[in-house]
Amino acid sequence: MRILLAVVFASFAFAQAPAGADELVQGLLHDWKVPGLALGIVHNGKVIHQQGYGLRDVERKLPVTVGTSFAYGSITKSLTVLLLHSLAAEGKLDWDAPVRDQLPGFKLSDPMASERATPRDLVSHRTGMPRHDAIWLVPKPPSREEISARMRFLPASADFRTTYQYNNLMFLTAGMLGAHAGGAPWEQLVRRRVLEPLELGAVAATHAEAKGHRELAVPYARNGDGYRELPVTPGLDVIAPAGASAGTIESLTRYLLAQMNQGVVNGRQALPTAFFTKMQTPHTPMPATGEVSPFSAGQSYGMGLFIGRYQGRTMIYHSGTISGYHAFMWWLPEEKLGVTVLLNRVERAAPHILCLTLADRLLGWKATDWSGVYKKAVRPEAAPAKPVTGTSPSHPLNAYPGHYSHAGYGAVVVEENAATLTFARSGVKAELKHFHYDTFMAGTERVTFRGDADGVISSMELRLEPAVAPIVFVRSR
Repeated sequence: MRILLAVVFASFAFAQAPAGADELVQGLLHDWKVPGLALGIVHNGKVIHQQGYGLRDVERKLPVTVGTSFAYGSITKSLTVLLLHSLAAEGKLDWDAPVRDQLPGFKLSDPMASERATPRDLVSHRTGMPRHDAIWLVPKPPSREEISARMRFLPASADFRTTYQYNNLMFLTAGMLGAHAGGAPWEQLVRRRVLEPLELGAVAATHAEAKGHRELAVPYARNGDGYRELPVTPGLDVIAPAGASAGTIESLTRYLLAQMNQGVVNGRQALPTAFFTKMQTPHTPMPATGEVSPFSAGQSYGMGLFIGRYQGRTMIYHSGTISGYHAFMWWLPEEKLGVTVLLNRVERAAPHILCLTLADRLLGWKATDWSGVYKKAVRPEAAPAKPVTGTSPSHPLNAYPGHYSHAGYGAVVVEENAATLTFARSGVKAELKHFHYDTFMAGTERVTFRGDADGVISSMELRLEPAVAPIVFVRSR
């Protein structure tokens, strides 16, 4: 009975649902294999539709409602930018002064970036640093302070301010800068200075907070014809300023309205208009991806937001992806139309299809089969690399065990037990299975051992960051 009432409530939360919206979403859930979805639509300053669809919990057959919480992922980045704006407005930090002068200990591997990177560079993805997410996407992640100290040993992949490279670690740094300038943890400051003024008190700043939400959606991945539940990444709250917030579609839609209204909430100026204007201004041009989509060319990154074009109009948006959750916030400022989408399986095409199709219908533009467009653009998964047959390790197995370390990525321990090699890094444990020559597989990670001039195994290489050369871990004993 409770489930039935929840479904009825969700269905009639807003009576002005755009014609065909329910059919569109149900078809998308089926075609793109998504368990559950929440949708919000804003037009001309009003919420015209909010509804839950599908299941938040497949095993217990619990429906998604407007009260179901999902992870917002990287939409959190715009909250961190608003926090820094509020501190800058009080003279507690300077957007255009070097970070090294405002955050003790800040240092990157590129001397130019270390000397000149500003908070503005951090939040517009132009420091020259690639993602290096493997440092925190582990069962036992380092602390924020430890990650910050290790960043000086992580190789850059581009010259400072020459190209766009999405980077969670730079937003972690921005959050730490905010905490240092504001004299309190990021979690407390973002709540007091951003969430509460925008009337978003129900939004969780961290996953630890989100676990207390009454209706937290279960995150899933595909498992054949069904779904399997995913664990939430242990490092999520460590990287919180880059992507740990969570909440309902109602809260995300309220935040969308605040962005669209330049900080006006319920008729009052909750945060200064200038904060939002600066965020929504292009800062870093983005290279085209080659995909057939309005989200693939002519885009730029502002401060915590993407800016592009659709049908000759400006479009602003940001997605969030983490551990089986996917969130999307999108709007066309000139048309006063915005859409929010929350899913409990990562399917990046789904929000794009919804936003573009709803815009075409609501604004009377020529209809495009966006689902068909994205299906044609789906690329088959790359075939796994094949080993060279007939090879064997160059040494007996007892020559490989030892302690290996990298100043940025920490330690790897290789052990031998009953003629089997095991690999351990930051809580990741796996059997090392021979691939070819001196390369082994630790789960999905390829591990290559190297010897010195005397033939002794002296290091190992792991490709933890695709944008740079393999990371070399030197053997210490």
